[in-house]
Amino acid sequence: MSVYHRDDPALLTSALKSILSQKMDTAIETRLYLGVDGFVPDLLRRAIEEYSKYIYKLFFFEDNRGLAHVLNDLIRAREDEEFFFRMDADDISEPHRLERQLAYMRAHPETDILGTDILEVDLASGNKRIVRFAANPEEARRNIARRVPVAHPTVCFRARVFDRVPQYPEIRLNEDIAMWFSCIKAGLVFDNLHEALYQFSIGPDFWKRRSVLKAWAEFLIYVRGIWHLDGLTWKYIFPFLRLLIRLAPMPLQQVAYASSIRPSTSST
Repeated sequence: MSVYHRDDPALLTSALKSILSQKMDTAIETRLYLGVDGFVPDLLRRAIEEYSKYIYKLFFFEDNRGLAHVLNDLIRAREDEEFFFRMDADDISEPHRLERQLAYMRAHPETDILGTDILEVDLASGNKRIVRFAANPEEARRNIARRVPVAHPTVCFRARVFDRVPQYPEIRLNEDIAMWFSCIKAGLVFDNLHEALYQFSIGPDFWKRRSVLKAWAEFLIYVRGIWHLDGLTWKYIFPFLRLLIRLAPMPLQQVAYASSIRPSTSST
């Protein structure tokens, strides 16, 4: 997990509680690695320090360098763990998330990276919707030009992933998309556990972060990724269409985001 100055102390506390209250076999040791990306306000620092006794490795980095840099430092700090789970600092893992993903990974040794479906929660309106991701490894590879194969904060990695792809591409934006293209190019196998085991919060900053700069960076990552995987192909239409939506006025983006044109979603 990575934390930075814009994270909400209350949401971080909920996120940490959701990890500490996981329904896991007591014989399995769960270790929490947390990186603090630069200066954080006092309230956020106090929330971190309150839970520091539960954190296996806690790093305070002087400069705000971005998520990819922090994740790579945490990857380099890992020890003998077999599996690695991602999580964002403003979301909630359902009580059986780790247990269910771990059981699936052990039953499917061919799977390298496992995500879950998510329950999106709009903090302003209270609206909820389930978002589903790739149905199987073949769909993950086939449709990556259209959408990400897994929800980044839900994933479980096998340790061997980092032998093939040692780190996230150290870019400031959309590092998860770049990582997935690298993993697919390396022949790693994606899959999803089709249960909503993760609550993804949509707060006020969600739309503020969807800037023109982020949209353009995302477009370039998709174009380069598609080129490296498929060369000349009709699939470039997807990043072009996505860029047009990202550059539309914010109300239109919000309508498109909540509409049925987004694949694999259902309201609750």
